[in-house]
Amino acid sequence: MSSLAVCKARDRNLAESIKGRYPVRKFTKIKKDGNLYEDVLKELKKAILSGVYPTGALLPSETELARQLGVSRPVVREALRSLQSNGFVEIKRGIKGGAFVRDALRLPLFDDFASFIRYRRFRVDHLAQARLLVEPEVCRLAAKNASRQEIQEMKDLVQHYAGVKNADEKDLLYSLFHRLVGRACGNPIYALLIENIMDFTEGFIRTIKPVTEFIHEDHDHDEILIALENRDPERAAEVATVHARTILEGMRKLEAVYLELLEEDQTAQAMLKAN
Repeated sequence: MSSLAVCKARDRNLAESIKGRYPVRKFTKIKKDGNLYEDVLKELKKAILSGVYPTGALLPSETELARQLGVSRPVVREALRSLQSNGFVEIKRGIKGGAFVRDALRLPLFDDFASFIRYRRFRVDHLAQARLLVEPEVCRLAAKNASRQEIQEMKDLVQHYAGVKNADEKDLLYSLFHRLVGRACGNPIYALLIENIMDFTEGFIRTIKPVTEFIHEDHDHDEILIALENRDPERAAEVATVHARTILEGMRKLEAVYLELLEEDQTAQAMLKAN
């Protein structure tokens, strides 16, 4: 086989290997009146987080992105470097190289949590499934295993946050109560799960809840605490389930309002650009 035939065969194989790894996605040209780098970064991140380019997909080349977005290659290159440094893509060199989308679950989630909610990668329903599965069992175990000192620490916390007026501080203290229960359950793996679930809960609340609004009452943890003190595992699991469902229902309503406002804002921005 001639060297020309070898090259053609290689090109066909490469085309086949790339085909289907990313969808045909035309980016709109960036307006020149803003920060080009920031605007390009925003467009690429949106395409990744919205699932247009899923895990493992290959983004178009620098040249193609520059053409579609109407910017220079250095601007695109800088945006891709930023995506790489923040874990959104992996840039590979060579003939089969390019910018490949990384798994969203490996991203630095809490650096840009709002984007994961905006593009529906995380929903309150996802959080609800995790909390309703894990929390009742954690409370059941805590009723059996928590020491007197650990229960006293929870009681002291409940008395403390009753006097706190700042909504954001209260949210953190409410979350801390669940963290303390997790640490007292006697199972380090469940304790770690609760820590992560509370991190996600705080991330949602910071993003979707108005600053002055409360979705929690000071007395909401009282029944859980009483069940722990009475060493009643089944009651602890029961009230934990009711509590989680109540909180999550309030969060669903806030999420719906948040997403609706985002859509209205995006529509308004699109109209401004059109004009």
